[in-house]
Amino acid sequence: MFVNKKIVIAAAAGLVLSVSSCRKFLDVNTNPNIATYGTVSTLLPAGQLNIGTALGCDMQINGSMWAGYWTQSPNASQYKIIEQYNPGQDNYSYLWDNLYTANENLYQLIKVADQQKKRHYKAIALLLQAYTFQLTTDAFGDVPFKQALKAQPVDGGIVNPKYDSQVVVYNGILKYIDSAEVLIQQADAAGPGADDLVYGGDMAKWAKFGYTLKLRSYLRISKINPTWAQTGIAALYATPGVAFIGTGEDAFIGYGYTTGNKNPLYAEASSVVVNGTQNIVGSSTVIDSMNSNDDYRAYVFFEALTTGQVQGITQGAYNINVAANTYSIPNVYVGGDAANAKSTSAPVNFLTSYESYFLQAEAVARGWAVGNDSTLFYKAVAANFNYYSGQMSTEIGVDGATAYDIYVNGDVTNGIPAGYWAVYPYAGTVAEKLRHIITGKWFAMCGNQGFEAWTEMRRTGYPDFFVRSITAGGSGLPKRFLYPTTESVRNSAFPGLLPLTTKMWWDL
Repeated sequence: MFVNKKIVIAAAAGLVLSVSSCRKFLDVNTNPNIATYGTVSTLLPAGQLNIGTALGCDMQINGSMWAGYWTQSPNASQYKIIEQYNPGQDNYSYLWDNLYTANENLYQLIKVADQQKKRHYKAIALLLQAYTFQLTTDAFGDVPFKQALKAQPVDGGIVNPKYDSQVVVYNGILKYIDSAEVLIQQADAAGPGADDLVYGGDMAKWAKFGYTLKLRSYLRISKINPTWAQTGIAALYATPGVAFIGTGEDAFIGYGYTTGNKNPLYAEASSVVVNGTQNIVGSSTVIDSMNSNDDYRAYVFFEALTTGQVQGITQGAYNINVAANTYSIPNVYVGGDAANAKSTSAPVNFLTSYESYFLQAEAVARGWAVGNDSTLFYKAVAANFNYYSGQMSTEIGVDGATAYDIYVNGDVTNGIPAGYWAVYPYAGTVAEKLRHIITGKWFAMCGNQGFEAWTEMRRTGYPDFFVRSITAGGSGLPKRFLYPTTESVRNSAFPGLLPLTTKMWWDL
């Protein structure tokens, strides 16, 4: 839900981090003697905004490029090294610090909430810590976890936290979620309200957020440890009162038009020069696939040309002389039009209803949960169209339900068949079903959950029609982000730099 954040953001901005763009951060391990103070009503939105900044800018850009949604503009140069699969450590310094600053705010929130016996604030903080640590470990691999956030003397004065393995981090994530769910069930008269920028203090939705995040976490490890994943999912589904995020319950931060309250991707672009620099354009990898399936979401995720068509360029083809009016750029609805102030109000999605349904469909298709995988698949697709229903009405003159019906059933009158990816393989093998589910998720996340889409590509190998950047060198596809220079220089426990092509623990 959108909430009024002007007062909340003004109060939060002076705490641990001002979060108006990708490029502002604080090293949480370099000032151990400076105490951090705050109230639950300022620490919560500060932590949420830090997550939004990390997820909505650097993670969105890298993820969307490496997932085949976006590519470098031929008329700019900002992200050439990302297209070349050759970023440097410094590309990830601000991201790393934003993620750890988010968790520092949440860690302090837990301490204050404990002192004041505000259970629901603590529950949200635990869930967001689980979420943020999952982002961090899925991006970088082994990361400081058990000893992280303890630089203050009162917490142990650990300024060189050791790195924990991904399996340790994932165990911790699941424990955070369990602890939070217990607290949510307890009464708390002093719970959050408008200072909660995601759900406005609706703890029933936060409970669903936790269960959905747990389902995501178990499916993430489905290849490396299927027994653990299957057992965990069975226990999750057997939990009394368990429910997952549904249509209209999407977890996101909505942004506005005021200074310090802009979509972080647009804030980064608009801060370069007046009217912004359009560094990102649409990739033909996803656009061609959408066009071939008569998928009207293409007109929401990208801006149509004067011809009325949506058209991309080959992944990495920034060095080709292409006329500016022959390719589409990401739409304002995903914060991708650097010169259009409407981009500033694009939300940053944490967990969405369509991701939730796709996760449930996968669990059922694998035989690890009871339900109907095809029904859940179509609920997922419908939820994505519904999420952008108003935008579709603006762009193509039909609402989400109508566009969904055309995508799934075709339009006989106008000779439009049902899209290939909209026809679920009811009688197919598990592998065939998973291919449809994950590819359907990939379409739905175009430009709005770019990091998660790239993560799922790493986990599953879908979509299997991915186009490698034509400007990439001989190295393989990126499998992780590089540890930032700040860690290799300042943290004596730094384990050493790993190549970009080193797989994650859960990626076989």
